[in-house]
Amino acid sequence: MRRRSARLAASLCALLAAADVSSVTGAESATPDPWRTLERFRAALIAAGPTETEFVQTYVPAGFSTGEEERGRLALALPDCLRWDYAEPYPKSFLLCGNEAFYWNAEDGAGRRYAIEREKEPGLDLLLLGVEELRRRYDATAEAAGGRIAVILSPRREIVELAGARLVVDADSLRLVEVSYTDREGGRSRFVLTGHGPLAEDGLFSPPEGIEWQEG
Repeated sequence: MRRRSARLAASLCALLAAADVSSVTGAESATPDPWRTLERFRAALIAAGPTETEFVQTYVPAGFSTGEEERGRLALALPDCLRWDYAEPYPKSFLLCGNEAFYWNAEDGAGRRYAIEREKEPGLDLLLLGVEELRRRYDATAEAAGGRIAVILSPRREIVELAGARLVVDADSLRLVEVSYTDREGGRSRFVLTGHGPLAEDGLFSPPEGIEWQEG
């Protein structure tokens, strides 16, 4: 359960970093360029500085029609750091900075610290690698409708562990509002993001004191 939540969190951060939008001005029938969109929004997200948003995550395992729902807060400081604080139904936190990851439960004072090779983790290639390398790994299309733009990524080869991803962006605010993706086992994840704003709390991207860390 803990490992899956950590992998889902890391995957979403990568998707956040990879998504982008081109502006939509009147003619929504025009098809956005997904790769130009990727470059522009990734740069804009980094330039925005540390931000935070509320999320609702739904995970449906392969072979099931319904799944579990979790809620919490995401803090993001690209290109290097993200933090997930899950509030419901099971409080837990996940922090990734550089190639170190931390996973803990503040209530029991225990956590794990481990190294990550981001280019080998599901979805994290989207955060780590440049657009030209992403072109070699994925096919991409984009659709514009209803004031939103969807970017769809399909892997070209088996080294990519995601079977596909869809990112929905509000065209006016340039905010990512929804991400859904399917893993190679057929599990489906969906994240709905609301309440975007500047990060209101300092120190979130350092592991907390008072936690008994286990390695690996």
